[in-house]
Formats: sequence, structure tokens, C-alpha cells
Amino acid sequence: MTKMKKTFILLFSLFLAFSTYAETKKEIKAYETAVLLMNEGKYKEAIPILKDLIRNNKEYIAPSWTLADLYGRMNNDEKKIATLIYIAKPNMPNYAATLLRLGKAYHETCNYEKAMETYKTISPSDATFYKRAQIGIKQCEDALEFVAKPVPFHYKNMGNNINTEFDDYWPSITADGSFFSTTVKLNKRQGESEFGKGVHEDIFISQKANGAWDKIKNVGRAMNTIGNEGAQSISLDGRYMFFVACDRTSGFGGCDIYYSIREGDSWTPAINAGSPVNSRHWETYPTLSPTGDELYFASDRPGGVGKSDIWKVKVSIQKDGYLKFSDPVNLGPVVNTKEDDFSPFIHADNQTLYYSSKGMKGLGGYDIYVTYKDGKGGWTTPQNMGYPINTCRDEFGFVVNAFGDKAYYASDGQEKNGRGKEIYELDLTEGNLLPAKKMKFATGKIVDATTNQPIQATIDVFSVETNRVVFRSVSDKKTGDFISCVPENEEYGVNVNKKGYLFYSDNFAAKKPMKLKTPDGKESNSVKMDKIEVGKKMTLRNIFFDFDKATLKKQSFIELNHVVQFMKENPTVKIQLSGHTDYKGSAEYNMTLSADRAKAALEYLAKKGVPRERMEYKGYGKTQPIADNSTEEGRALNRRTEIMIIAK
Repeated sequence: MTKMKKTFILLFSLFLAFSTYAETKKEIKAYETAVLLMNEGKYKEAIPILKDLIRNNKEYIAPSWTLADLYGRMNNDEKKIATLIYIAKPNMPNYAATLLRLGKAYHETCNYEKAMETYKTISPSDATFYKRAQIGIKQCEDALEFVAKPVPFHYKNMGNNINTEFDDYWPSITADGSFFSTTVKLNKRQGESEFGKGVHEDIFISQKANGAWDKIKNVGRAMNTIGNEGAQSISLDGRYMFFVACDRTSGFGGCDIYYSIREGDSWTPAINAGSPVNSRHWETYPTLSPTGDELYFASDRPGGVGKSDIWKVKVSIQKDGYLKFSDPVNLGPVVNTKEDDFSPFIHADNQTLYYSSKGMKGLGGYDIYVTYKDGKGGWTTPQNMGYPINTCRDEFGFVVNAFGDKAYYASDGQEKNGRGKEIYELDLTEGNLLPAKKMKFATGKIVDATTNQPIQATIDVFSVETNRVVFRSVSDKKTGDFISCVPENEEYGVNVNKKGYLFYSDNFAAKKPMKLKTPDGKESNSVKMDKIEVGKKMTLRNIFFDFDKATLKKQSFIELNHVVQFMKENPTVKIQLSGHTDYKGSAEYNMTLSADRAKAALEYLAKKGVPRERMEYKGYGKTQPIADNSTEEGRALNRRTEIMIIAK
């Protein structure tokens, strides 16, 4: 954001300082005027001044270089190259420097062969420029390798409901594909200066209705100001919007990371993420992990590998939905290079990281790369996403939906339709650089069982096999809505808790849709939570025993740990742990087995510090079925462990 603008202004300062031949004071003054006009976004007024300088003093090279750069800013590559060709002659001053610029101009239009031809014209006697030309030649050779092996590439423009008449970029989408956000550079059209009157970045949002996107709209004052806000990223469940704002009085540095919490149709006022996320340096491009416990971002702070690196911090979601951050970690030299690495996006599978870099083998400018967690705390060697996803220009802001079959990105070169940067949807189904895991999601509403009023509660989804949390968030404070997202081929448990209420437990089977269930196993769109009252019950759906035994499986531990936490948060509550079986086997056998299983759960809780005097256990055998014992699904529901409040 702002960093690029400062670079743009600095560029003209360098031009201004480059004076080698006999320019008159009048010419220098005219050149200064042209540069000032450019910095003010008055391109049309600057062009005739520069042309006049070029016409009257051919040895004054700076105006030609500046005019060429100006045409580039106006997306007129043909005139940019023609301007450089005009002065790329052996008898002209700074011949090697002009050749280098001309080679880069060809390179930036994907004319790799012409770029190499130009680079090779630079003599070894011009050591500095020759060395940089050799780098350019190698980059072109690398690019041609990618061009020779194109990847499947099917895209579509997202249309006028997402794209505006201005530059649109930084797409972001929720897990259920119902909520979309972008950054819009208001009052900036193709070929116009980003320093024009009223030009600034704002965050825009759109929601899907009846299968189509609503007209995108400004998110409003909660996040946007007359300054620049953008590079936003919405969390998978749509609960949090992270974004970057620059030069605010509440900031730690030039550009800081902020977040806002969604409450119904509105957002809380922006909250500075604070230290250690933000520093006096440059922080940007935040993306929250699906587990809700890590935030990835880019920063040029000290301690990194290159100019700008990918970092992450630990995140703790509080009961009220606000966030705490700690323990910043650089992703290290496998991911980061000596150049700029930025625009990270961690996929819903929490295994796949997409980001942009210009420090590795690519096609020119910033390319998109993908890397995967290696299972050992590190990352695999990043892979270039290939051509034509990557081109000779800059590619960044690449995000992938939860299912992993579609990506979203911005480009000003796909259609060359004169509308500047627009958002595109890319089909990934034929690619070989897909996310590591396929995902599925559940949506629902959390309400008070008695009043049916929405509740803001904490949602944890955990792997039954590993006991590790894979998704964490809070429900909407105003509506109770929530979304959870997990890999589709594994079994998961879910825990919903709110102080003063019995917690909700559920289980999502592998390879089946995620559907919420009532206590008797019927599908439901809502989680009804009971306040803590004597006689109220809750079913622990993630308690597992060895077949025909009362031995707890390790997969039960995280569920039982939730009970431990519940007992700590409610120190006066007393409970009965009850065991239940299906109808198979004798009544006496089932009564004994169910009692032994309830006792095993109690013993685990006691070892974790829950006082025995606050617990009792009882086996009910097959006397209290909640489902039809004639089906396997019904019998599975009847085999259960329950908690009943016996004192509060």
C-alpha cells in the first residue's frame, strides 16, 4: 500500500538527481515542474513538457526515462518502449542504463526473447549494468521454461456486482461462499494516477443471495476513513475482518494491522491488533488460520530473512470475541527469500500456504507460490503456480475457497478491457497444486433453549483421532450464527460452550456432510443451549470405549477435558455421569457395562482434579433409549454417556 507510493515518489527524485550533460537552468526548472505534475497525478499536463525537453536537448536523458515511466503508469506499453528505443543508441549518453530499462520494458510485456536480445547488447565493460542484465537474461530463460509448460487455466471475470469502475483487488471469501470482500481504489481508473484527487483505498463487501452476488458496497465507517484501508482478509466464518490502515494516530508504524468483529449486519469499530503484531515498521496482508489460533502477515521488521518476510503470531480468542496476540515467529528461509515475500493466504485446511515473492525462479515481477506444512514444524519447498497463472507482471492477492476448487485474484492484464484491475475466479480442478485437504463446512445458529434468543458462544472443532483443535471461533453476538470448517475425510468432534450454560457436544463422521443434531439424533439448524439447572442433561458424543469394554479410548480425552473445564468454571455444580447401552445383550450385562463406563469417565475427571464429592455415576443399561433400536444408527445414538446436573 503506502510503501509502494513512497517508492514511486522516490523514483522521480532519483531522476531529478541524474544530471550529467549541459542542461540549462531553464530545462532543469521545466523538468522539476513536470515531475511535480506527475506526483500530483497530472499526467496529461506533464507529457508536453517532457516531450518539449526531449525535442530540444536529446542528450538530456532524464526526461526520456521519466516519459517512458509515465507511459508505463498509463498502461501504454507501446509508447513506453518507443520512447526508450528513441534514445537507445550507442552515441547517446548512458547507453547501457537505457538498454537495461528497455530490456526490462520488454520483460514487463512478456516479450522474453526481445528482452534477452536487448540485455545481451550491454557490454561487459559496463560492469554494473552488465551484471544486472545477466540476472535479467536468467529470469527470461526461467520464464520461457514455464511458458513452455502451461498449466490448466480457466478463469472468468466476476462481473459488475463484484467489480467496480475503479481498481479492484485483494479478494477474500468465507468458507460457505456467502460473503465476499475486496479492496477498491476509489477514483482510480486504468491509466490514471494513483495520486489523483480523491484517490484512496476502501474495503467493500458483498453477500450472495439466490446464487448470485449482491452489488458490492462500502463496508462503512467502522473500518473505512478518508485515508487508505485495504489488503483485507475475512475469516472463514465471516466473524472477523482483518485489514491494513496507514498513517493513523492509533498506529504503531506507517501501516498497521487492525481487525473488526461482525455483529449481525454491522461491524465493531476497528481495533488495532497492537504489539507484537504491529511495530514501528511495516505490517500488512493479514490472514487468520482456520483454527483461529495463528495470524499470518508480512513485515519488514528486523530479524527476517529478506526485505519483507512472512511472519505469524499466536492468537487467543477471548469469550467476548476479542483477540490477544503473542509469540511472533518468522516462517524461515524455506518460505522467505532475500527479496520481498508478502501476501500470505493460509487455506482452510491449515496445511497449505499461498503467497507472492520475487526471490525465486519465476516469470518476472511477483509470482504466486504454494508451500505445505511438512509435519515437522516446517514447510515444503515452495512451488511456482506456473504459467499463465503467473506472468511477467505482478501477481498477488491469491486466495482459494474452502473446497479448494476455485481461486480468486486480481489482474489488469487478463482481458485488457480498459477497466484496470478486476477480480477473477479461477478454476483449480485440473491443477496439481491444490490444497492439501478437501474441506467441508457446517452452518448453524446458537440460541438459548428456553427463550430461543441468540447466544455468543465459543465453538471448538477438534480431530477425534489426534485431539487437536482444527477450528475455533465465536458465534455472532447479535444473530447467534456460526460457520465451522473441517477436512472432509476425518472424524471430528464439536464443543460449544458459554458460561452459565451446559455445553453442547456433537460428532461429525468422516466423508459425510456436517449436520448438527438434536439429543435424539435428528438433524437441526440450531444448537439449543440449556442454562445450568438441576435435572438438565447433556450428551457427550465424543466419549469412546473399546468394544464390549469400559476402557476409555484416547479419542475421549479432549471431550472429558471439556467437562473438566466446565466444572472449573462452575465450582458449585454437582453432576451425575450416566452410562447407556443399546438393546443387544441381557439387561443385567448392559446395566453392569453402562455403570462401569460411567465410572471410567468419573475416574478420568477425578485424576484431572475434579473433586469426587461433586460427582456420582450410574448405569442405566438399555432402559432409557433415545432412538430406534432397530437400526444401527439408532443403536449408536443409544450407546452414550450423559451428564445430569444434580446440584448447582
